Amino acid sequence: MPFDFPYDDWADIYDAVHADLTHDIDFYVELARESGGPVLELGCGTGRISLAIAREGVAVAGIDISPRMIEVAQEKAAKRGLAERCVFQSGDMAALQLAERFPLVIMPFRSFQSMLTTEEQRQALARVRERLAPGGMFVMDTFNPDVSSLVTDEQSRLAYHLKDVEREGGGTLVVWGQNGWDPVTQVNEMRLIIEEVSDEGVVERRLLRDVDQRYTFRYEMEHLLELCGFDLEAVYGDFDGGPVTGETEDLVWVARAA
Repeated sequence: MPFDFPYDDWADIYDAVHADLTHDIDFYVELARESGGPVLELGCGTGRISLAIAREGVAVAGIDISPRMIEVAQEKAAKRGLAERCVFQSGDMAALQLAERFPLVIMPFRSFQSMLTTEEQRQALARVRERLAPGGMFVMDTFNPDVSSLVTDEQSRLAYHLKDVEREGGGTLVVWGQNGWDPVTQVNEMRLIIEEVSDEGVVERRLLRDVDQRYTFRYEMEHLLELCGFDLEAVYGDFDGGPVTGETEDLVWVARAA
């Protein structure tokens, strides 16, 4: 079945693949509490972060380019009794048009990296700045590129094991990755290979999901934020406010409009 929008093909499997992704939730929820709301989440997917924020009594608006992802988020909000505090709609973060301004705008789980060109990046940051209330805060996280792993030969196409995730009702999701790194565009064409494996070790279904992400290095991002009219307050190496080190996987950015 064809999919009309990016990430539509993720909607049916996204929550299962990322069921173990919880390490950033408390960080964003605490920011939402401190802001008083409402909160704008760009690249909200199926509502993983937005619903956690709403559960704490803070109003949140979630935007995602995939209508199917938004449908799933709306269904989850209704089932959990959170629909009154959540507004989900599909839209492109680089062409966002909203009347409301927010004390907190967030882009969790590397959503910014779906902007594959510098022009898209600048457009997205301009839209964020427009939507910030006076004194408002912009927070996102991005992947910290590991130069040693960004190879361009055939080795980069070999599948590597990412994780195993327990399936509801039994069995396991085994997730593999393949990379196709372009050093000119700084875009990584990543393919996830998702195997649904029974308790007996039988592969019952094998899914392929492609995700293109642009990698932005630390000081490149610092300059980009400044260029787009932000004052960078902090860059952390984890979601506990730790420093950036050689082991850092996620760069956490905290900025305000200049």
